[in-house]
Amino acid sequence: MSGTGFDYECSSLSPEGRIFQIEYAEKAVETSSTIVGVRCKDGIVLGTEKIVVNKMMVPGTDKRIYSVHPSAGCVVNGLVPDGKSLMFRAREEATQYEKMFGIRIPGNNLAERLGMRAQLNTVYASQRPYGSTLIMATHDHIKGMGLFMVEPSGSCFEYYGCASGRGKQLARNEIEKKNFREVSVNEALPLIAKILLKSQEEMKEKKQEIELSIMSEETGYKHKILDRAFVDHLAAKAAEEIENEQMDMA
Repeated sequence: MSGTGFDYECSSLSPEGRIFQIEYAEKAVETSSTIVGVRCKDGIVLGTEKIVVNKMMVPGTDKRIYSVHPSAGCVVNGLVPDGKSLMFRAREEATQYEKMFGIRIPGNNLAERLGMRAQLNTVYASQRPYGSTLIMATHDHIKGMGLFMVEPSGSCFEYYGCASGRGKQLARNEIEKKNFREVSVNEALPLIAKILLKSQEEMKEKKQEIELSIMSEETGYKHKILDRAFVDHLAAKAAEEIENEQMDMA
């Protein structure tokens, strides 16, 4: 993937019209944890899988899911500090908008602002692209629920279901097979846990954790990160189902 002199900074296009620094940032995302987001009939579910890198680490400190404001939450992957930086930028944008206009920022405006921020990091020689993808769930009184994904290039689109990371292809296929828009959030949670465990099949020898959050009618469309005990219970049931399926196939 060498850019032969065009990959030292992202302020110049290569003769083929490529920005290699963006491609390197996307590579950091592709080899990292799988993150997913799906819209259900009554809310949105965000989730991620992650490898526990140190047995001595306190559970829950390696967070990937965050609340931006009461009615918005996000999940990040890739270089987690980059994702956290983008998340803090989202919090600043939400706070400034509310101070200036007196209402909570609409989800599409917040996502577009984050996309523009990510894109600005691809045009200056003194900066580098964010090595992280962010999936954000929002709710506002103008457009209702929204699910957005901001990529290292600054691309930002709204989705019914999306995924990023090392298991994104498997996750996308599973999301497309299940019509999540016809199921409730509570029905979707075990399915998302199963998708996340399947997407990290190649890393199953290592200790793993999953994180999940919801925003639904039941929570008053407030972003809620699910507690560790409940998520671990879902993960154990999903792992048992996957094992039974494999035994049936054998």
